[in-house]
Amino acid sequence: MEERKTSERIDWNRAPADTPVCPEKDIYLRDIVQAILEGYETREDIMQILALEESDEGVSELQEILEIFVPVINAWRAGSCGGNCASCGGSCGG
Repeated sequence: MEERKTSERIDWNRAPADTPVCPEKDIYLRDIVQAILEGYETREDIMQILALEESDEGVSELQEILEIFVPVINAWRAGSCGGNCASCGGSCGG
């Protein structure tokens, strides 16, 4: 898989599940989303459950990923999200 350049910004709203977040530890977006689904919703929770260190590549992306996926997953759990992000532009507030 092609290595991500440090300056390259990823649009996490549109990133596929197999997008590497921390390639050195083989952690992908799907791993973070799965952790959120399991109830880990803070940066610290995710870092602990996935054994990430502050110095690991991609850790700086965690907060942005959480800000996108936690509200969507919580809305889905509450039944207020139909799952069709095209209909609401992905901006559901719960």
